[in-house]
Amino acid sequence: MPARTAFWGIVFVIVVSFTAEAQTRRRTVTPGQRAIVVDERLSALRAQPDIKASLVQRLRRGRVVGILGARKSKDGESFLRVSVTRNTRGWVLAEAVVKAGNIADAERLLNLIEDSDDDFVKTRLARLCADEFRATATAPRCLLKLGETAERVADRLTRDAKRRVGNEEPSAGLSKRDYFLNFVGLDRYNRIGVSFEFDALADRIVYDGEAYRELAKKYPKSSEVQTAKDKLSKR
Repeated sequence: MPARTAFWGIVFVIVVSFTAEAQTRRRTVTPGQRAIVVDERLSALRAQPDIKASLVQRLRRGRVVGILGARKSKDGESFLRVSVTRNTRGWVLAEAVVKAGNIADAERLLNLIEDSDDDFVKTRLARLCADEFRATATAPRCLLKLGETAERVADRLTRDAKRRVGNEEPSAGLSKRDYFLNFVGLDRYNRIGVSFEFDALADRIVYDGEAYRELAKKYPKSSEVQTAKDKLSKR
């Protein structure tokens, strides 16, 4: 009896897991042509294709939507009708999103990255660019931009972490690395897949170089690959 009970318990867990996974997949499916929100300054989802129409919600950077149609407003702005979930629809300015795989949109996204003064925004958009436009020549350029921005970010993170951690000796069983890599300033970068390491000799946070390795592996014939390899050789 105990064996049978254990067996059915395992079956129950497996069924629940598959059900939860299927529900998650259903929630993330959005009808329409895949597009990604990249400019939060323009990403108000509205009930009608009008800049003064009722706000449905603000779409966050990186949000995947499905394009269902397009229309010009009476004032000439280009709006896209998009699905945000299976049940949520609305209109958003066309400049707020890029269409996955579209070469013109890839270039537009690269320009947005270069124009941004916010290093986190640069990093986030560069990661999105590399993921959504992997079949275009823009992808290795974005990976190089991602790595270079992350290296610059590491300097600021080091300064901030030292102010937070201080000069106290680590607790028993822990190292300085444990404290620095748990610094709260790293959290939002970790959430978007950008990781850092701690250089004990230099006593500082450093970028782990993953974007350079990805560039060298996936785009060995790109014009950016030698720069990536040079940066990796200095690590």
